[in-house]
Amino acid sequence: MARVTEKLFRPDTPLNFLAASGETLEVASRQSVVLLGPPGSGKTSLVRAQAEINGLTAIETGNLLKQEIRHGTPLGRQIKVYTDVGALVPPALISRVISAELESLRDDLILFDGFPRSFEQIGLFFQLLKNWQLDLSAVLVLTLDLPTAIERLGKRRVCARCGTLYNLNSKPPQRAGECDQCEGKLIQRKDDTAAVITERLKSYESETVPVIEYFQANFKPLVWEAPS
Repeated sequence: MARVTEKLFRPDTPLNFLAASGETLEVASRQSVVLLGPPGSGKTSLVRAQAEINGLTAIETGNLLKQEIRHGTPLGRQIKVYTDVGALVPPALISRVISAELESLRDDLILFDGFPRSFEQIGLFFQLLKNWQLDLSAVLVLTLDLPTAIERLGKRRVCARCGTLYNLNSKPPQRAGECDQCEGKLIQRKDDTAAVITERLKSYESETVPVIEYFQANFKPLVWEAPS
């Protein structure tokens, strides 16, 4: 399988490709990377920051689904039927959302942020790789304990207008309650309370950990774990 060079994925620095190291991304063909981790592990913030530096393209499945709903598209209305009742969005709808995003991309390195989320989505993931001629190069897993997750997410704020993420401790806005990018209002997500965070971590254990175990069993050389 064509893959990213060994220099890019050294065992001692599994997140090297996301670091501002100045190293050049060398790829032989179009590659895909999976990034998994529990709520609060900083997946999305990490990806967004480093995408600007290294030029990789991130597929943020959750945000893409929310975007369809926010724009009121026909597809978004179908998705909303499920999200309004807390049900998982069917694979067919997820496939349409991700495929539409991949169709517009021509980059050589695509990172899937938090996808596949559940064991049931693994088949869909590999079908998408096949359809868009992507090789799997790495599965990066961030780890995090419950107290740290509660602390981080409890301080998280998001711009209601553009979605930029902040943390009142580690990445506060220049002006309290206001987005640095668009001056939109910063809000706390309803699911960033201690009780909800605990439940979200339980869901991660039951839904996403089996995905990690699958990759460890079938693609062990490609899997790296690191504390976030």
